[in-house]
Amino acid sequence: MVDAYLSVMDNGLSVRKSAQKYGIPAITLSLRLRGIPAKVETVQRTQWLSPTQEERLTTWILKQEALGFAPSHSVVCEAVISLLKLNGDNDPLGKHWIEGFKSRNPTIHTKIGRRQEASRFNGFTPKAVN
Repeated sequence: MVDAYLSVMDNGLSVRKSAQKYGIPAITLSLRLRGIPAKVETVQRTQWLSPTQEERLTTWILKQEALGFAPSHSVVCEAVISLLKLNGDNDPLGKHWIEGFKSRNPTIHTKIGRRQEASRFNGFTPKAVN
């Protein structure tokens, strides 16, 4: 994108020819030349968490899952709400926030929770493990 932008601005190449040369849509190049940012950049400003915070939340979820304590959707939402309250934001998360978070972080997958039998938990003692 940068090379196509520079070829139009510095070399005087037409938008269409520059877009063809670099394999990008001409309308995209035209919009960037007019100063209109990509949708991803504009939407990012309205998100509750910064990209760094979302990355850390993703890492925490994956670590919890590796330990066998994968957090539920409600636990993740409560963690985010607590984090936002620390920053002085008391607004509630949106109804579909978790779906958006998962789509922005494809390494996160929903797992179906399964109940374990009480006898299995009760049988897990240090003596039985040894």
